[in-house]
Amino acid sequence: MKKLILALAMIPLTAGVAVAGQPLTDKQMDKVTAGFSALSYADAQGLEGESGIVTTYTATLSKVAPYARLTNPAFEQGSTLYIAVSAAQSTTLVTTYTPSPIPGTSRGN
Repeated sequence: MKKLILALAMIPLTAGVAVAGQPLTDKQMDKVTAGFSALSYADAQGLEGESGIVTTYTATLSKVAPYARLTNPAFEQGSTLYIAVSAAQSTTLVTTYTPSPIPGTSRGN
């Protein structure tokens, strides 16, 4: 019973009201810059020839971000230089194996 009363007494202290922020002004919007980053990863497996397995892994990273900004307060204009970076790596592995025969059977007969 004490825990229930204590829990009910704590509710007003933990509950709050979320207030939405004000909309951005034109001057604030001019300072907002965009950019993105993306990461992708793919793998594939397949069979090759007699008892061969092919495994391929590929990873790609792309990023675009603001690098430098030049503003001219007299004309209220500016320019933003973006940097774009992209990298990719791919690996292929081919392995072969010789399966053990099933006991009590013979191959090719």
